[in-house]
Amino acid sequence: MLEEKLKNVNHRIDAVIVDANFTAKKFIPSDERDLSGLRNSMRLIGEYKHLPFYLYTQRVNLSDLVDEDELSYFKDNNAIFYKGNGLLPLLNRIKNDVDNYNSAEFQIDNQFEKELYYFQIFDKQCNANSHHFIRELLIQSREGSLTGTEKYFNQFRSEILDNMNTVAAFFGIVPEGLSINDFSRFLCSKAEKYKLKEEVFPKALHMLMEYVVRMVQDGSHNNGNLQYWVRQFVSENKDTLIIQSLLFATIELMSWFIPYLATHTDKQLNLAIWQKQS
Repeated sequence: MLEEKLKNVNHRIDAVIVDANFTAKKFIPSDERDLSGLRNSMRLIGEYKHLPFYLYTQRVNLSDLVDEDELSYFKDNNAIFYKGNGLLPLLNRIKNDVDNYNSAEFQIDNQFEKELYYFQIFDKQCNANSHHFIRELLIQSREGSLTGTEKYFNQFRSEILDNMNTVAAFFGIVPEGLSINDFSRFLCSKAEKYKLKEEVFPKALHMLMEYVVRMVQDGSHNNGNLQYWVRQFVSENKDTLIIQSLLFATIELMSWFIPYLATHTDKQLNLAIWQKQS
């Protein structure tokens, strides 16, 4: 069975080719028109999204034998090839697709699909470019090609933190006009001028938020009254790990922010959660 092969094969699988006529069961089919395996493959395609599937068949009348949605994946991906003159095009297609599936771009888009979608939603809220920024950092991190990382501190501040503060203020989640440092203190229930009636930000993320803000604020400058001299350290040591730590910490923060925002769009209700101290 195809399902057993996918689960139990010891070597790496790069692609899956299915025929129209194969059984989904263990016994040999009595009917050569058995399409149960093809129908079952639609479920497997959903479970093995990291693998490309191809239909290689003799039958040109499949649309008459199965429902339209049972062929939708193969049609949408132009992955139907017919036996005979379709073998060479199939082999060339597999080579190109496997190269693409093994690329850092595909692996990142597949692994971080949900998280990158949050950044797309975020960009629509504030006309930012965070999705491209975060995706490129993830790709470079996967490829090991991160260089000159000191320049990224400003982008973390301008693309992520500044805009997160602005969007939160627009919906009344935080007061308007907060600095980045005050934004962090407010969410972590440490703002002296404001009192929260209930927790907005998970306590488990308090230290993460403070870390991101402190490092980004310090790293955005190269002189002056700095506490950590992060930018200088990163530049002199060709360090990439600090930027990678900020990358994944920022992904974690956005993975909280967007779902929270989706359920807290009523500004008046949000404003009622906190009050300014007299």
